[in-house]
Amino acid sequence: MIFPITEAGVYTYTVTGNGACASVTDTATVTVTECPLPLIEVLKTASVIDNGDGVIGVGDQINYTITVENIGNLILNNVMIVSDDLTDLNGNPLTLDSPPTFDPLNSDNIEGVLLVGEIATYIASYIITQSDVDAGGVSNSAVASGVGPGGTTVSDQSDDPTDPTNNDLDGNGDPDDPTVTLTDSNFELSVLKEVDIFEPLIGDNVTFTITVSNEGFVTATGIVVEDVLPSGYTFVEAITTAGTYSDVTGEWIFGQLNPGQVEMLQITVEVLGFGDYLNTARILNINDQNLNNNESSARVDPICLTIYNEFSPNGDGVNETFIIDCIETFPNNTLEVYNRWGNIVYSKKGYRNDWDGTSNGRAVMSESNQLPVGTYYYVIDLGNGSEPRVGWLYINR
Repeated sequence: MIFPITEAGVYTYTVTGNGACASVTDTATVTVTECPLPLIEVLKTASVIDNGDGVIGVGDQINYTITVENIGNLILNNVMIVSDDLTDLNGNPLTLDSPPTFDPLNSDNIEGVLLVGEIATYIASYIITQSDVDAGGVSNSAVASGVGPGGTTVSDQSDDPTDPTNNDLDGNGDPDDPTVTLTDSNFELSVLKEVDIFEPLIGDNVTFTITVSNEGFVTATGIVVEDVLPSGYTFVEAITTAGTYSDVTGEWIFGQLNPGQVEMLQITVEVLGFGDYLNTARILNINDQNLNNNESSARVDPICLTIYNEFSPNGDGVNETFIIDCIETFPNNTLEVYNRWGNIVYSKKGYRNDWDGTSNGRAVMSESNQLPVGTYYYVIDLGNGSEPRVGWLYINR
């Protein structure tokens, strides 16, 4: 009969050895001894030492521990790490900052020799760079070898015992897997738009400032910010800290934004007396962690406050009163007029373009209360919290 032999021992059968070494002493008794078998097992683990920023990223140190175990039944000599391949997750080759070094304090053996069951420990390290974060992490695989008494060389590629999805520790034939360290590689850009004057006069210039920030951990490239001016403005000029802006296409394009980097675009425009005043900037062609901060808007509420600083209240029906265009937009306004000596000659709350040069103040120059020809000083408080408008006016009779 055929009887499979799986371990050393004495068998009283006629057997087929199934790969074991057998010495037949008679037809019924077989003594099976263990075959000389040099064998090695390599494991590699990684631990990250944070640099204090609380994320796995630039400046953190990866400490690698490589264990080489003699899992055969023969002594192994010339045990060493023959290769240690480090790449980023895009496959680009990297170089360990500290290559594998024998660690005698955590090893069972003397360097280079492994008795049966002994474990040799090696340590290595690598400091994470920005390009590693951009790639999402690094991958590391080591190969160790040893030589048996008969000159047979055995080797093994490292396995990551912390990865339960791909290891050969259970003997099921799964391939050895590299030790992978994932970095915190969040992609996060934001845009903010501001305007320097919220209530400009029609015809005045205002400046919009667009700020783009890289708030993530990954380098951003090929950035396009759309900022098309609405109909309420005429383009004057643009200044940017990076890239170029076209008022024709409304696109601000720049090549790269590193983590923590901020770039700005300032667009100066003239405020028209009509049209849409809501101006929006948005980041195009990205897919980052938070889309809610990829768009920002600012608008102005223009004032059509044209002050005509000369009038002639002479009874001819032409230009008889002091006119301020759009003053009715500000019902809580206050107008005060002073003469050259600083005396108030006229004041009115809720002015409505009806002052004809008649004084209602203390400085009355004639019985008719008509102010004489001359230059006067006005103060207009619009009553909306803005700074008062001041200037000179001339009464010409």
